[in-house]
Amino acid sequence: MLKYKTMKIAIDLTQIPADKTGIGIYALNLVREMCRLNQTDGKFNFFFFVQDDDEELIRLIKDSDNCTLILIKSSIFRKMILRFFFEQFLLPRKCRKLKVDLIYSSHYTIPYFTRIKRVVVFPDMTFYLFPELHQKIKRFYFKTLIPLTVWKSSGLITISESTKGDMIKRFKHIDTNKITVIHLGVDLFKENEKAKAPLCERIMEKYGLTAREYFLFVGTLEPRKNIANIIKAFHHVRQSDDRYKKKYKLVIVGKKGWFYKEIFETVKKFLLEEAVIFTGYVNEEEKQALLLRAFLFVYPSFYEGFGIPVLEAMGSGIPVITGNTSSLPEVAGDAAVLINPHLWQEISTAMLKLLSNQPLYEKLSQKGLTQAEKFSWEKTAEKTLELFKRIATDEYGY
Repeated sequence: MLKYKTMKIAIDLTQIPADKTGIGIYALNLVREMCRLNQTDGKFNFFFFVQDDDEELIRLIKDSDNCTLILIKSSIFRKMILRFFFEQFLLPRKCRKLKVDLIYSSHYTIPYFTRIKRVVVFPDMTFYLFPELHQKIKRFYFKTLIPLTVWKSSGLITISESTKGDMIKRFKHIDTNKITVIHLGVDLFKENEKAKAPLCERIMEKYGLTAREYFLFVGTLEPRKNIANIIKAFHHVRQSDDRYKKKYKLVIVGKKGWFYKEIFETVKKFLLEEAVIFTGYVNEEEKQALLLRAFLFVYPSFYEGFGIPVLEAMGSGIPVITGNTSSLPEVAGDAAVLINPHLWQEISTAMLKLLSNQPLYEKLSQKGLTQAEKFSWEKTAEKTLELFKRIATDEYGY
């Protein structure tokens, strides 16, 4: 058993980018809820390691009790090789001085040269399943270190049953008792729609949009997100009826990632420069406003460890079109139109169905809200803290 009445947990968030998508949204909401829950029982002392350019996390942690903020120089440690040096040498050294009981790492890798217990998150298995969709340096880096992570970790968190299954298939000798599935959460934006109305109107004006007259995608511009097929499907919808051509736009929200040239080439190929709007990265408030006013949300990703944008769209009360692969059916349930992401024709057919079938549109809008209510960040935090307790107190004998 622990010597300390209060468990000391080091939370390494130095891999989280300042502009948050996916794993960044996960980290921000997890931290918020863990801190809130800990204010009630005070069972943990958290030591948060955060890059000094991450204003959102810094502001959140500063306002919380039983939390120590340790800032890391982003001008140095945003570079991958130097961040690796921090993770492997500076972080464990600091944790030994702080006498922490457990280190939580948010993204695939952990400190390898320490006896302190370690828990790590595996968001997905794309480096093995779709290596061609990643930059060579990241492919080499993570595929080299992930097997070591699996071996050295005290606990592994996957964010879906799908990712857990992918891990077990890849690592044949993995101790499955190490793996805990903890689903992510969602904020129900629809609940605050009236309060956000003025903001929504400003955003509509900013991007030259009309409410309910645009299709929406949110995500990083990278091959895995299948954005080129969204554009092809949207072009077909416009060609099928002049009314659709005049009325609807496609809004693509997200920062440029890698291998994104095909996306812009597809827009040019179909002469869609006036119909497709690229917003770039937007903050959380703008994203919520765009979701609340969209006609539908389209997210035909080839692979997702979870798929937060799908739940966020459902929680905004708009119908969702998404892929029938990986974790997406697990997240969407029967509350979305599931399509084969490799066939743009199926995406187009789903768009046309929602345009022409009002009862289906309303049914999916309501079912999406019901599905989103099953997921909460509070549940995510509760299960994560419970895992910390189990591992830190040797409940499973790791």
